[in-house]
Amino acid sequence: MSTSSSMSLYNWWSEEDTPVHADSRVTCLVDGRTTLLIMCRHFLLARSYIYIANWGITPNMELVRGKDQRAGSDGSPEQDSLVAELRAAGLDEDKIDFWCSHNLTIQTVLGFMVQQGVEVKALIWECSNFFSHYDPKAAYQELVDAGVTCILDDSSRGILHHPIESLHQKIAVVDGTHAFVGGIDPLIELNGDFDRWDTPKHHFSSPFRRNPHDRTPHPWHDAHAMIEGPAAGDVELNFRERWNDVVERHHLDDKLLVQQHPQASPLESNSLIQIARTIPEHTYSFLPRIIRGISQLYANAFSNTQRFIYLENQYFWLHAYYGIDIPLLGRDSPEMERNIRELGSALRRGATVTFVLPDHPNVGRAFTDAALTRLLDEAPEAIRQGRLQVFCLATSANIDGIEHYRPIYVHAKVAIIDDLWSTVGSANLNNRGMRDDTEMNVATLNAELARDFRLLLWAEHLGLLSQDDFFIIELHLMHQFQKPDDQRSIKLLQYLKETLSDPFVGLRLMNDRARDNLLRYKANLPLIGHLLPYLTAEEATQQGLPFREDHGWIEEPEFHS
Repeated sequence: MSTSSSMSLYNWWSEEDTPVHADSRVTCLVDGRTTLLIMCRHFLLARSYIYIANWGITPNMELVRGKDQRAGSDGSPEQDSLVAELRAAGLDEDKIDFWCSHNLTIQTVLGFMVQQGVEVKALIWECSNFFSHYDPKAAYQELVDAGVTCILDDSSRGILHHPIESLHQKIAVVDGTHAFVGGIDPLIELNGDFDRWDTPKHHFSSPFRRNPHDRTPHPWHDAHAMIEGPAAGDVELNFRERWNDVVERHHLDDKLLVQQHPQASPLESNSLIQIARTIPEHTYSFLPRIIRGISQLYANAFSNTQRFIYLENQYFWLHAYYGIDIPLLGRDSPEMERNIRELGSALRRGATVTFVLPDHPNVGRAFTDAALTRLLDEAPEAIRQGRLQVFCLATSANIDGIEHYRPIYVHAKVAIIDDLWSTVGSANLNNRGMRDDTEMNVATLNAELARDFRLLLWAEHLGLLSQDDFFIIELHLMHQFQKPDDQRSIKLLQYLKETLSDPFVGLRLMNDRARDNLLRYKANLPLIGHLLPYLTAEEATQQGLPFREDHGWIEEPEFHS
């Protein structure tokens, strides 16, 4: 079936929230290095306003690190090249000087833009003391000290709420023309682990990812998206609705209210794009008061599948989680019940379904195992034919002559369907992402975008490119400024297309790599790429691997969080 007929025959969209746009563009970003660097550039390019809202924020976290911030001494070829790249990206000389002479922390960058006359607002989730991933009051004060206008958002708290409801969106808006949506918070968690800045190589340890407790943070795989054009206004609408709701509910000064800005100019685009949300009951007073657009997106996309579904997610739960890590105690999530039924139907139609999941989620390892078992029951013939594939990710390093292994934390929330439709955002495949937390995803119907996004993800997992080569391909796909040898990025992209454009060839490569890496793990040899099979507790035990419910089977005791 052609792309055009697939676009016209099926409904891919949510029906109850923001419109579908044909006048905007989406760029998919892989991992924190690229995402936070591009975000930092756009913060510095802001002319009028910057709005941010996150699940967590560390104001002293560096958005840009290493040679991306300063490539060499003044006058060196490396530094001249970096300056030329920043100039081509639109930064003026004062901002280039700022870039190269300061640690580019969130606090420093946003404070600098306040001094430039840009309005900067941050909506800080005031999480309960039950959570310890960051200190909202300290983050609030550090940003206020830099001149940022902040509000603590307590909308998830109260007796009518899910007991561990969170405000889980990770969004930023710049001048209404650009918005960022995805899985990446500008955050290093309080214990010093889970630094969101990481590269696609996911090194076992890195001098750029050290933390105050002198432990090596777990490698972190994630994804984000940049939205340009009128669809960015839907992200801004969400920020304005949330911000103003808190101002009015707490009877704050009316001067704090965010006013509506003119919509961005339409862009020429080959994409259909929709911003979708999850807004739980009792959380905000704007209409509609309950939004489950992301669950509609997933259910529609799964029902449309003809050839393959590729999913990366932090969780895959049928049972709802309420803070007790025992899946049998949770009721079934109706949205995830439907998702699993639709996945089973796709498998029975002959499609292939592939997951990339973390071996050591922070909670709910048994919840994921239980949901996978349920999916196995939906389509046993597909399982026998090898059309359900589940992977996890890991990295390794030789230390004192011994190979050591660490799981890579999979935090991305990605779906790619038939190389036609894709989504990236904050919503996990569980009750919280589909119903009980405040979330945002962007969905795009564009065959080229979906394929190129898949190529980047699979190239990373297979270890097909060096770190620098991966970076220049990402910039090439984003139509960012390239160095004079741009022909290299074109050749590298062509190599990926030749190797992975056929998704089923790519999936065979991934299966082979995962099996080979399991043998290498057992033989204490270095991993090639990052792929390993995801093993349930029962499967890991059968393989004689050291499974622990709270750490999976890859983690070594000396590297526990």
